[in-house]
Amino acid sequence: MKVLFCSDAMVVDGVTSFVFHLSTALKEGGHRVAVLGRWAGRGFQSRLRKCGVKVISMPSPTIGNFWFDRRAGEFSPDVLVTDSRRSFPLAVRLKGITGARVFTFFLDNLEKTDRKGRDVESLVRHSDAWLSAEPPILESLEEIPTPFPKFLFARPLTGLIRPSPMPPRDPFRVLCFGRLSGYKSAGPLALLLKAYDLKKEIPSLEITFVGGGWRAWKFRLLAERINRKAGERFIRIAGTRTDPQPWFDQSTLVCAGSTSAVEAALANRPVLAFSGFWIGRLAPEVMHLALANYFGERGGLHYVRERPELVPEGVLKIYREWDDPGMEESTACVRAALEPRFKRAGAAEEFTRIFGSLPQRDGLATPQA
Repeated sequence: MKVLFCSDAMVVDGVTSFVFHLSTALKEGGHRVAVLGRWAGRGFQSRLRKCGVKVISMPSPTIGNFWFDRRAGEFSPDVLVTDSRRSFPLAVRLKGITGARVFTFFLDNLEKTDRKGRDVESLVRHSDAWLSAEPPILESLEEIPTPFPKFLFARPLTGLIRPSPMPPRDPFRVLCFGRLSGYKSAGPLALLLKAYDLKKEIPSLEITFVGGGWRAWKFRLLAERINRKAGERFIRIAGTRTDPQPWFDQSTLVCAGSTSAVEAALANRPVLAFSGFWIGRLAPEVMHLALANYFGERGGLHYVRERPELVPEGVLKIYREWDDPGMEESTACVRAALEPRFKRAGAAEEFTRIFGSLPQRDGLATPQA
């Protein structure tokens, strides 16, 4: 089967990482896969090519690009994969050119549908299937009548992330992983603002912030000021990075939410989970809450911006409890619980099964793997 991913994005974020995870899994499963998008700057292009995925990209102010149309027509996909927001208008345009089925993935709750072209009516009219990786999102979609089925499709993460043994406590290297923009930056900012005080409590403390976003420059300025005050460079703002593995390997504790929290847990690291909402340290007793709210992305115990002190307090608590025998056991249990939920093996076969379950259209040939 030939699968073309529409990735109308110029940043590394949850949507583009999902495109990377699924496209490479389908390629590993024997499908012919390409990603088309109007990227600029650092992105997943090189990793996609390394994994054998064809990349069709160029800077473009709009999706109305004749070159995109021509290249998509040449690829002649059986399926166009898109998210329900930014990339959907691009998928609709390319569907008119290629005649391919459109698989629309919902990576967020159904919202921001007031924009023309990605309103609910358009999402129904131009899609051939709706899919989501999160049961709560899929349940909400079931309330909308559609002439096509809806499917649960897990994010294929295992295999991309390699677990490694937990390190000794010191040096205590905290990795804060996620975009520094919008309401999600409240947690990272709370950690940065308290970094000097934490350094007094944790002499070996090192903090690295990985992630782009429009607030990154503010973090750099503040980090420089704190480093000068401390007399050493213990805070680093690394910016956008597309491969989290080396950063997980070097970390002691990871602060992250959403997919980044899952990846960190699969890497066998203790995770302080938060995004816009607070979950806390991932442990077996909070996994139901974490999974139901996608690790602080959809909900949690508190809004982080209302309780920012929870972040530095959580870091200090984990440091003080590091030698507790339950720490390593709890981390391993979390990883074991997540691995079957985010398995990579079988993703390509499930994608093919979903395609085959759709009603056949007149004149539509059976796709070739």
